[in-house]
Amino acid sequence: MRQERQIELLERLVGIDPSLPWTYAPASMRNPASAYTDPDRFAQEMRVLFRDQPQFVGLTGECATPGAYLTTTLGGVPIAVIRQADGSLRAVVNACRHRGATLLEGRGKGGMRRIVCPYHGWTYDTDGQLLQRPAAAHGFDDVGVSCNLHERAVAEKYGLIFVHPTSAAPFDVDAVLHGAQDELADYKLADYVHIETRTNSWQMNWKMVLDTFTESYHIRWLHRNTIAPYFMCDLIFDAFGPNPRTIGLRKTVIDQLKDKPRSEWTLLPYSTTQYFLVPNGLLVYQLDHIEVWRLTPIDVGSVQVATSVFAPEAPRDEKTLRHWTRNLDVLLKVTESEDFPQMERIQKNLESGALPEVVYGRIEPALVHMHRAINEALAARAQAAE
Repeated sequence: MRQERQIELLERLVGIDPSLPWTYAPASMRNPASAYTDPDRFAQEMRVLFRDQPQFVGLTGECATPGAYLTTTLGGVPIAVIRQADGSLRAVVNACRHRGATLLEGRGKGGMRRIVCPYHGWTYDTDGQLLQRPAAAHGFDDVGVSCNLHERAVAEKYGLIFVHPTSAAPFDVDAVLHGAQDELADYKLADYVHIETRTNSWQMNWKMVLDTFTESYHIRWLHRNTIAPYFMCDLIFDAFGPNPRTIGLRKTVIDQLKDKPRSEWTLLPYSTTQYFLVPNGLLVYQLDHIEVWRLTPIDVGSVQVATSVFAPEAPRDEKTLRHWTRNLDVLLKVTESEDFPQMERIQKNLESGALPEVVYGRIEPALVHMHRAINEALAARAQAAE
């Protein structure tokens, strides 16, 4: 983030009491428990939020060289993103046109020249064109449709990759980011190198994953023995369309406002900046690395969460590699032992039917904003269908 923008944001802290909240939403919000537990509501979210609009897939560094690929599931649609020889990206439905077998698993670092189905050996070029049906003789001569892989729209900008899971029509990344690109471009995300991704599944609604990061109100209690002594009780919050951006601050950030001239103010090394890519992604900028969270809903009460760490350059040796993986260790130690187990318990409580609603307070502005945006998107689609 450019220095001028950092100073603008830090000016909001002048005169505040770091022990008290200072960022407020216009109003609190009551959200029905069914938003987390109703299968019909979940099905609507999958259609409107996860299938009918572009989704975040990953960073350029995960799929940087020709023949490299990423696989994911977006709104239930299996997707493979493949780097072409000319440097462009191609996104295809990750299923063979013969019998629907999954073609690629996980990710590949590069060098793949052909996609070969593990079921019957049908072979495709990296752009999805069918090349061969081995040992088939004339067995498919009368098939009257193309058997190339189904293509999906993919766009790459600012080091971010997005795919539309159900359409091949081109889309604009800037329109997806709703203005956040003005900050994201400064990070030069395309230069970051993928270090490691770890995946786990949790018994909670997909929105609980994002809820975890939208407010710091919980830090002084849930994280009182880990990170609470170091962090302030509030966040700097801005909205880019439906997407919040929050900045968590260390308590020591206030010192420079007193001791340094305005031109020398900086958010680093005092902040953790989080860009929400609703509905399925979260990009976190730390002092010396990037963290990426990607979530894949399984059903109304369960979700798969992939957490990745990216470094500004490839590790020079094992010691450097251990430094980056330790960052991932620390991150997951907190979220997987404190945040997500709590969310699983909340999910069970909501599923009990004993709680008709949850309440988001004015001191949780990013949480309020995100859920209002989600509810408004669902309502607008329902109204358009009537």
